[in-house]
Amino acid sequence: MHYDYFTIDYFPIIGSIFLLVFLWKNSHLEKNVRLLFYILLAVSNIELVTYNLELFLPDTDCSKELITLVTCIGYILRPLLMYMLVLLVVRDDTKRRKSFALVIPQLVNFVFSISGFFTDIGYNYDDYKIFHRGPLGWTSHIVMIVYLVMLLCMSFRRRKKEGHQFEHIIIAEIAFILTFGAFCESLFASMAILRISIITSIIFYYMFFQSRIYREEMFEKQLEQAKMFERFSYQVVTALAGTVDAKDSYTNGHSQRVADYAKEIAVRLKCSPEFIRDIYFMGLLHDIGKIGIPDCIINKTGKLTDEEYAVIKTHPVIGSEVLKKITEMPNLYCGARWHHERYDGKGYPDGISGEDIPLEARIIAVADAYDAMSSKRSYRDALPQAAVKAEIERVKGTQLDPKLAQIMLEMIGEDIDYNMKEH
Repeated sequence: MHYDYFTIDYFPIIGSIFLLVFLWKNSHLEKNVRLLFYILLAVSNIELVTYNLELFLPDTDCSKELITLVTCIGYILRPLLMYMLVLLVVRDDTKRRKSFALVIPQLVNFVFSISGFFTDIGYNYDDYKIFHRGPLGWTSHIVMIVYLVMLLCMSFRRRKKEGHQFEHIIIAEIAFILTFGAFCESLFASMAILRISIITSIIFYYMFFQSRIYREEMFEKQLEQAKMFERFSYQVVTALAGTVDAKDSYTNGHSQRVADYAKEIAVRLKCSPEFIRDIYFMGLLHDIGKIGIPDCIINKTGKLTDEEYAVIKTHPVIGSEVLKKITEMPNLYCGARWHHERYDGKGYPDGISGEDIPLEARIIAVADAYDAMSSKRSYRDALPQAAVKAEIERVKGTQLDPKLAQIMLEMIGEDIDYNMKEH
């Protein structure tokens, strides 16, 4: 057989460099897809080296066992390339990727590949280092055909599942290209065409991942994952807030109401959607530190002693230390730590004042003050709306940010029937 250096060696190497560059430049690919492409490239080039050794070793003084070992590796790697292509097709189906239907052909091929060391039924080299194929010598080729059939079946499944023909057509064309390469290798001993078929198929399938259809598919998946994460985050935060409120039967629902009031204030300030989302979560968790306060203090109906009040005043610090560990929302702790600071600097725990208090904490302070007065507590009933309005007017500019307090007064003015406290 004439050895064509360009098609057997250079073409796969050039194709591999092409793919490596484009994989490096395109970070939108999923991690498992990129990994499969890298493995495909590595296996294809290792197989290339193995094939070169198969060609040249018989003309050297090496042992028959060494040639058999190289041939064994080659037989293992070639169907493995097909297996990797199948894994690319079922990349988003974990259950199918691990199915025995995909693994069994590999196991059969592995047994066949190592059979050259023990029996002549698959293949062997004689004393003159000439290759001979046994009765089962086509096993490796049959395994490749099995994977080709799988590719075709999966292409139709993709078409039925996804509702478009784009990937379906690409998979079918890849199967045809690889079938043609395997046919040429078997009948014409043309390893060059087989390798061109393999590397072309890899590049061809990579082009699908560069397509608009795949990018849109990825965007939809990422959007759904983001929505799932947001729903999960809301459920977890709500559960935590409910745990805090459950410590005091008189303030049940307090965190939810504070979150709602804070969100409405942020909306009226025309804050960004991200800020509004964050302030809502901060409102839900502003009292999370009360988890560390004894129930006997939280539920005490009489006046707190100085020692008990000092314990209560530790809940902003406790809460902020808990929430600082949530790195996905690095500012989440702000509402918990500073919602008891006063605009005039006489609050706690840090005694900061004015706009040195983060805006989020100033908003929650207003929402918290309104709910404290408009809801029933262990030591009193809910205050009348007029009394709530008068008190907010009184502390505007001292306890509360005057601008934010004015927004709350506007909300109270719109709430003619005093229904806001119940919703």
